[in-house]
Amino acid sequence: MARVENYTENYYLILGVSHGASLKEIKLAFRRLARQYHPDLNPGDSVSAEKFKQISQAYDVLSDNSKRRRYDRHMRREQPIKTKQTKNSHQQQTTTPQTAQDFYQRGTCHAQTKEYQPAIDDYTQAIKLNPQFVDAYLKRCEMRYKLGDNKGVLDDCHAILNIDSTVAKAYYYQGRARYSLGYAQPAIESYNLAIAQEENYPQAYYYRGIAYKELQIISSAMEDIAKASELFRLQKNFGAYHRSRKIVSELSRSRKRNRRGNLALNFLTTLNLSLFNPGGGLLPAFSRLETRQLPQVGIVYGLLSGLCFVFSCLMLGLSSIPLWQLSLLGMIPFVSWIIGGIIMRYLWHHQGSLAIDIFIAGAAIAPLALSTVLIGFAPLAVFFWSIPLISLGFSYCILTLQASYVQVLNLTEAKAASTVAFMVVINSYVFYTLVSYIIQYA
Repeated sequence: MARVENYTENYYLILGVSHGASLKEIKLAFRRLARQYHPDLNPGDSVSAEKFKQISQAYDVLSDNSKRRRYDRHMRREQPIKTKQTKNSHQQQTTTPQTAQDFYQRGTCHAQTKEYQPAIDDYTQAIKLNPQFVDAYLKRCEMRYKLGDNKGVLDDCHAILNIDSTVAKAYYYQGRARYSLGYAQPAIESYNLAIAQEENYPQAYYYRGIAYKELQIISSAMEDIAKASELFRLQKNFGAYHRSRKIVSELSRSRKRNRRGNLALNFLTTLNLSLFNPGGGLLPAFSRLETRQLPQVGIVYGLLSGLCFVFSCLMLGLSSIPLWQLSLLGMIPFVSWIIGGIIMRYLWHHQGSLAIDIFIAGAAIAPLALSTVLIGFAPLAVFFWSIPLISLGFSYCILTLQASYVQVLNLTEAKAASTVAFMVVINSYVFYTLVSYIIQYA
């Protein structure tokens, strides 16, 4: 009877089945792996070709009852020998370490068996012996992250980057720790730096996408996670690839649902982000909106600004002017900012689009409109409050415009300041012309 003498692999582990797996389970596992690693589906890939040879050999043995029995007997004889060899090897690696490299290797042995705290202790000893040991810092950082010690992770990342500011993995773990602590935007900044150092870093793209998703910047989240999925596929990491594609599909369905409504939600979110933080909240407000949603939100701003003007006039007793004239007058500031934005775009900075012009005009006019409402509530006895309120609203408007041109249109500070100055002049002229025309022909 033929006898196989040279079993060098764990065939059950190769096929991903248990030792008691049935013939049906073995066949299913083989078919699944064959579809993944077949040379015809992976032309020119030597790794897939070698993997296919391994799973074919494993299937040949485990699918035949007589071969499988001989293989099982062989494994039972070899297991005690392998266990003893592994134990002796482990003891040789872990007894009386002397150098930083010895402690590092022992720490790695502990890490492989998920003994994270002993691994941290060994990496710490390695670092004490060699304070410039970047790999020891990185491994300790990884162990600390697995134990949930985010502060320790940040400390290790800081130490690594002081030694070498080009270590992409340090920025990556810095981002993971920051996100775990609830700081999504700083985490994105860390992932940006990781990707700047290592362009094809799938995990950095993936978790930056997750952070964008947390901030509801859906388009950026989809772009990053789709990029990560492609990199995972090229690395043959099919589990991560399928997980990434599933998230992209979920985000795509969510975005389609948002397109069918949620105008009020988009407006309120934009108002909350931009009105209360004009210097830093405008870009997140802009980024979370799609191109078709920008003019919608801007027009809602404009309509509400016109209503604020009408309400203020009525509160001040200017009811003798027909309501339709008040409504037209109330919309003039919004329309003039749009016209001014179009003129500046064609003559000066050549950045943006009509949708962005409408969005910027709405975001800029909102503070001025709110100040007119406050004036309407002020009694005549304290009418002198109108000048400070108008000044506040106008200043807020200028600040919002400045932030818009810097953050949204990526203009330099100097060019943005010049643009805002010209915009004030242009809009003053447009506003005067439109008001004069309405008064003359109304």
